[in-house]
Amino acid sequence: QRGQFQLVAIASSTGGPVALAQVLTKLPANYRFPVVVVQHMPASFTPAFAARLDQQCALKVKEAEDGDLVKQGQVLIAPGGRQLTLKQQGGEVRVVISDGNPSLHYKPCADLTFDSVASVFGGKTLALVLTGMGADGREGARTLKQQGATVWSQDEASSVIYGMPMAVAEAGLSDQVLSLRDIGPSLVQAAGG
Repeated sequence: QRGQFQLVAIASSTGGPVALAQVLTKLPANYRFPVVVVQHMPASFTPAFAARLDQQCALKVKEAEDGDLVKQGQVLIAPGGRQLTLKQQGGEVRVVISDGNPSLHYKPCADLTFDSVASVFGGKTLALVLTGMGADGREGARTLKQQGATVWSQDEASSVIYGMPMAVAEAGLSDQVLSLRDIGPSLVQAAGG
C-alpha cells in the first residue's frame, strides 16, 4: 500500500472537530500527502476551527479558499455553507469553492467532494469517514472505491455518533475500521513511517 497515495480526504460531522484534532495532531510537519477535510459546520465556525487546528498541528491548516493549491504539508478545511471540489490545471490541483447545487442537504457535502477527489486522484486517494450523523460520504466513498481508492472508517466504540462511518462500513466500502486513537498513527504509516 505504501507510496500509492497522493491525497488524504476526510469526512466528519457530529463529534468531528474533536476527532479531527486527535487525528491531525499526530501528523508530522513533513507529512507526504495533502489533506482535505469536509466537516459539517456553519459558515461562521470554519475559520476559527481551522485557526485552532493550525495552532495545535505541525501541519499548516487553513480554511480552503477558491484557487488554493492542493499541496503537501497543508490541511484544507472545506468552508461551512459552501461546496469544495477539486480541479486539475496542468500539473497542479486546485480547490474550487462554490455555492453548489441548492438541493444538496449538506454544505459542505462529503459525497460531492469525494466524487471530485475520485475524478482527480482516483485510486491514489486515502479517504476517511469519521464520526457523524447520517450517511454523507457513503456514495462518495463508493465512487472512490470504483476508482481503486482506499477507504477507512472510524469504529463504533470511538465515534460520538456512529452514522456516517456505519453507513460506509455497512455498504461494504471500508477497507479498515479503526479506533480513533489508531487513525493518526495509521496515516503516518501509510506515508511510509
